[in-house]
Amino acid sequence: MTTILEVEQLRTRFRTDSGVVSVVDGVDFSIRAGETLGVVGESGCGKSVTSLSIMRLLPPNGNTSGTIRFHGKDVLGLSEKEMQAVRGNEIAMIFQEPMTSLNPLHTVGRQIEEAVMLHRQVTKAQAKERAIAMLKAVGMPRAEEIYGEFPHQLSGGMRQRVMIAMAMSCDPKLIIADEPTTALDVTIQAQILDLMRDLKEKTGTSIMLITHDLGVVAEMCDRVIVMYAGQVVEETDVDTLFESPKHPYTIGLMNSIPELDEEREYLETIPGAVPLPHQMPTGCRFAPRCSRAMPICNEKPPELLQLNGTKCRCWLYAEEGEQQ
Repeated sequence: MTTILEVEQLRTRFRTDSGVVSVVDGVDFSIRAGETLGVVGESGCGKSVTSLSIMRLLPPNGNTSGTIRFHGKDVLGLSEKEMQAVRGNEIAMIFQEPMTSLNPLHTVGRQIEEAVMLHRQVTKAQAKERAIAMLKAVGMPRAEEIYGEFPHQLSGGMRQRVMIAMAMSCDPKLIIADEPTTALDVTIQAQILDLMRDLKEKTGTSIMLITHDLGVVAEMCDRVIVMYAGQVVEETDVDTLFESPKHPYTIGLMNSIPELDEEREYLETIPGAVPLPHQMPTGCRFAPRCSRAMPICNEKPPELLQLNGTKCRCWLYAEEGEQQ
């Protein structure tokens, strides 16, 4: 299977009042054609910053280093004009909250049209036709009427469908979906996930799905990377992740999922919180919260090890793993 995106040693830093802080630190992963890669972790683990680094949408105080190759092209080496030709055309993004991503002053139809006209040599009439076709493709009732409506006139689920229609309008090779169902109720969440899965099957688009919801991961993803404190701590296929998670952090996430057929007075939690970027522990970044931490965990950071198809950053597997 062809690899369309390769990320190697991605580091993203921000200049702050308290100095330079590293939010993403040495992240490696790849995405193959037609697959859905899940990116999992708590808030503050660096998931969204990773996606914004790939899209080159960081604020002025952000800086990215490492390698991001899309179809062999070095994304970080492109000029802003060259990047604009990639962004929204070959790589599209669906943001977490569509109300803040859509322009309240323009109709939804005009916003989809604009994306089409920016990347395709088409007339305004053809762009309008494409916009209405995309609204229909994402299951919008009354697509012709909704074309002329403003974002505030639509429900949250409908706005998210508009965002997906906009992302799909130029037939991108990769869609980055950053928590696309978080702000929606459970019924609408299921509809949006079904829609994304159907569109992926019809178009062959790859998806990078950022989420903290392991139920969504089980339903949507082929492979998963688990991030903690700016690093990848585990990478494997979705079946292995649920059947035999390796990293104590991943195990903690799994144990916190409620089971319908099991009575528990309290849900299990992982004690503590993700460390702040300027207060990273010396050794393993998860050690202060880990029930299986050993002396070496507080002294030396572990490498990402290869363990029979799973990659894991943990001292527990130092003897059986191969360093990456």
